[in-house]
Amino acid sequence: MAVRRARRADRVIRSAVGLCLAAGLLLLNGCATYSAKFADLKPELAAGDFDGALATVEKQSGNKDRQLYYLERGLILHYADRWAESNEAFAAAERTADELYRKSLTEGALSLFTNDTAISYRGRPFELAMVPFYKAFNYIYLGDRDAAQVEARRASLLLSKYIDATLDGLREEDRDQLQRIRNDAFLLYFSGLLYDWDGEINDAFIAYRNAAVAYQQNHALLGVEIPPTLARDMERVGARLGFQDELEHARQSCPDVYAAADLGPLPQRPRTPEDYQRAVRWPGGQGQVAVFLEAGFVAHKTQVRFDFPVFKGEAYDDPDYWSWELYGGMGDFHAMAEGHKVEYWVSVAAPELQDVPGNIGGARISAGTADGHVVTSRVSDLSREARITFDAEKPSIFFKTILRGLTKYLASRGAEEAGGKLAKLAANIFGAVTETADTRSWLTLPENVHLARLSLEPGVYDLRVDILDRRGRVLGTETIPGVEVRSGDWTFVSRRIF
Repeated sequence: MAVRRARRADRVIRSAVGLCLAAGLLLLNGCATYSAKFADLKPELAAGDFDGALATVEKQSGNKDRQLYYLERGLILHYADRWAESNEAFAAAERTADELYRKSLTEGALSLFTNDTAISYRGRPFELAMVPFYKAFNYIYLGDRDAAQVEARRASLLLSKYIDATLDGLREEDRDQLQRIRNDAFLLYFSGLLYDWDGEINDAFIAYRNAAVAYQQNHALLGVEIPPTLARDMERVGARLGFQDELEHARQSCPDVYAAADLGPLPQRPRTPEDYQRAVRWPGGQGQVAVFLEAGFVAHKTQVRFDFPVFKGEAYDDPDYWSWELYGGMGDFHAMAEGHKVEYWVSVAAPELQDVPGNIGGARISAGTADGHVVTSRVSDLSREARITFDAEKPSIFFKTILRGLTKYLASRGAEEAGGKLAKLAANIFGAVTETADTRSWLTLPENVHLARLSLEPGVYDLRVDILDRRGRVLGTETIPGVEVRSGDWTFVSRRIF
């Protein structure tokens, strides 16, 4: 009789183990890495299959990916020239961002027993700062200049806001580079151009000056080129406003910006504003064309696995302390284990950023006139911003990964005390099959943005775009048709090169 009861109990426990394993496998199917689930998205976008890309996003997005769903959808609709719908999706992404940056303690606690995909994704600062850029272009194409202005004003403000929110969760020693890029030179310059276009020249000058300071400070860190038109724009607008003192200060504090412009000797005080204007003005009657070319795909996250030791006889009463201790031993856990009896090696998964630089180095743009061509400048590198952001957050991410693994293993210890070795096995199985890294990110963002400026006589032009590799060799040629240029006015053009 006792033997029969023992066998029945054993069957019950084994059934529980089986159910736990099945549940874990179901979770595992839902926990495939984000980039793996969306493997079809980039090829569909590159092929111009926007309906297919939208269907992929609709099918593969999970409940905790709501913000990414809106971000991916907004960008796909932007490229499909469905500008009003794109702005609706981006507005939903921004509303979701405001909700999610109020941290959920419930989700955070659950993730310690499963993985970080149990937490709703919150866009990284460089991702969210690009939303107003795309919304501004949507409004430009919709003919709403005022709304485009509003978005231009918001772009750099959002970046600072979300970087500050991110910095609050980091250790002091991990903040330096991320803190340096809280003012985005490219977005500041973009906003200055839109202010200039709208005749808001005082705002334009402030944006140009701030962009110049940011490029001077960070162009080497970000690996970007200073647009040669920036200093000229600043001089032109500053001269019109009579800001000679401010211009002289900019020349002293931003030498790299002025070197990129190659303006040559400029008039010095006490010359009149007209003297400055003659040195930097546009040729009479012409219009300005600003061409933004987006190239490649931003760096994405992959999964790495590593094992760390749990020491026999250690109670781990302070798991936070031990998680930081174990993080400090990363790369040489075996040396850390010397002199200790290892009870178990815990296997965990963490994200790693994969840099896959594209082969597009820029473009040569011409309008079929005697003026020849203009070569673009790489004015923004989103992959580099992604790297700086990830490296700042990496210690905290790996700390939490180790803490999660330790929490799961300590739970299996408790299960063994309560239900024996099979219960511990069930807990270990569940912990193993639910262990996956959070590799979510805005996958369809470009790797970098290139800018060219052309001064053209009024008319309608088909712009020839020779796409160049990183050695300056021509990879192919595209045409941007029907670009209208008006005297004394601006024309903004945006294209994605895959």
